[in-house]
Amino acid sequence: MPKARDPALRPYRISVYFAYGIACTFLFVQLLRSVTSDLYGKRADSAPQQSPVACLEEVERLYAELLARAVQPAPLGLESNALAREWDSWSRRWEGDLQRVGDECPLDSPDPAMRQLSQALDSIEELRRRLSRSGEDAAAEARRVKDALAEARRRLKIK
Repeated sequence: MPKARDPALRPYRISVYFAYGIACTFLFVQLLRSVTSDLYGKRADSAPQQSPVACLEEVERLYAELLARAVQPAPLGLESNALAREWDSWSRRWEGDLQRVGDECPLDSPDPAMRQLSQALDSIEELRRRLSRSGEDAAAEARRVKDALAEARRRLKIK
C-alpha cells in the first residue's frame, strides 16, 4: 500500500510542481519561438544594398557567365559523368551568386527599372534550369547511343 504524503509538506510540493511547470513552459515557448522564427522569420538585412547600376552590372555578369557556360564544350564528352559533376559544381556556385545579387539588390522596390531587373533575374534562373534539363537530356541520349553501339559491337562480335 502506498505511503501517504505528509500534509505538512503539501505547500512545498505545490511550489515545486509550479516551478517545474514554469520551467517546462519556458522551454516549450523558446522551442516554439525558435521553430517559428526559422520558418517564418525575416532574413537579417546584413548585406549592404547596391545601387541600381551595380545591380544591373551584376545581373549582366550573371547572364554573360551563363551564356558562356552554355556554349562551353563538354569536358570528356557528353556521356561522361565528369560533365554532370562539373555542371553541378558550377551551378551551385552560380546559384549562390544569383542569391547574393537578389539579396543585395532592392528588387522589390517600386522603381520600374528594378522591377525589370527582378524579371530579368527570374528569367536568367529559368534559362539555367532549361539548360540544365537540356544538358541532362543530351547526356542521356548520348548514353543511349553509346550503349546501342556497344550492344551492336557485341552482337557483331567486334572488339
